[in-house]
Amino acid sequence: MESAPSAHGPGGATSGQDPGPQERRQLQLEFSEITGSTLDQARFYLLKNGWRLQDAINDYFEPCEEEETGASPGDQAAAPASTLETSQDVCIISEQDPHTATGSEQATRTGDSQSVPVTTGLNLLTWNIDGLDQRNITERTKAVCNTINSLYPDVVFLQEVIPQTFAYIEAKCDRYKSIASGTEQYFTAMLLRKSSITFVSQHIQPFPTTQMMRNLLVVQARFGRVPLCLMTTHLESTKDHAAERKRQLKQVLQEVEKQDQTNTVIVGGDLNLRDAEVVAVGGLPAATVDFWEACGSPSRYKFTWDVTKNDNLDWDLPFRPKCRFDRVYVRSSRPAQLAPENITFVGTDRLEGCARFPSDHWGLLCKFVKPSVRQDQGQVEQRNVSDSKTGSSAKRARTS
Repeated sequence: MESAPSAHGPGGATSGQDPGPQERRQLQLEFSEITGSTLDQARFYLLKNGWRLQDAINDYFEPCEEEETGASPGDQAAAPASTLETSQDVCIISEQDPHTATGSEQATRTGDSQSVPVTTGLNLLTWNIDGLDQRNITERTKAVCNTINSLYPDVVFLQEVIPQTFAYIEAKCDRYKSIASGTEQYFTAMLLRKSSITFVSQHIQPFPTTQMMRNLLVVQARFGRVPLCLMTTHLESTKDHAAERKRQLKQVLQEVEKQDQTNTVIVGGDLNLRDAEVVAVGGLPAATVDFWEACGSPSRYKFTWDVTKNDNLDWDLPFRPKCRFDRVYVRSSRPAQLAPENITFVGTDRLEGCARFPSDHWGLLCKFVKPSVRQDQGQVEQRNVSDSKTGSSAKRARTS
């Protein structure tokens, strides 16, 4: 967000000088406008830092990479939603299923009474699409739809959806069943690919003490004959709401533990978590893994909110934080039917019109495979290594 010019210069009040009531009020307003915080929060940080505006802002936005703290200003409470045009000029890919040749089209469409085995792995996309930023909202939402339609994942988790963008996504991504966790201001949503996911039921679990309209959307479904429990949420934002965020995380993990062991449980979204907060609630339940960690913790796909690379936010502060806010957790079924395979970012290309990214968050595309497939791949790789060693030994024997 843009900040108003400070009458006190970039540092606020001069060190050792106690500003008067009007100056303090002005500093609070400037701090609040820059950070998106409340006036009470502004007063706290300004008092803590001797009414030095720049120091107070730096304190509020501590670097996430080093201290596991930080906040996405775009994660603040809902902003008024503007009307999103629903013109037909968005590019929609061919209606032919690009996965038909792979065998995933063998599954029944959503709502059918029976399902058949799915031979390929499951692809899931989770993405905070920043619907609270009204700038270029039409172009950015079109880009989100194009990404979904071109990648065609089986399941999509979306956060910071507003009524206008949900209606647009529902219309443009019509090969999906669309489910929303709310109807006002902003909320989360889930898309289920009709050709591979069979919808069973849904419910919304409220977070009783949220101050930001957050909740947990839970959907029971099937991927072929694989039972799924799918959950998406947007946990409380900013480091000042860490206590509430941990309460919400505990509630989510308790819901995971309640699920039948025949279900593969997948939880994903903009969780706003710091690693220390996961430890503080006792860690993940048994048989539950962090998808990114299960894929080997690839550093290039760690920071989903990265102000060093994504400039959608107007960021004039001296440091640029980057955080792993967006996460996916997986509780395996017994026996295991799906396992993490690889992870990558989406939404990393600038849009031609506005020269911005689709969102201030990168999306996470997660690929699952059947454990037997992974095991077979490992055995092939092991055989290749063994054959290579045998060939090298034979060659040395011939030349000796």
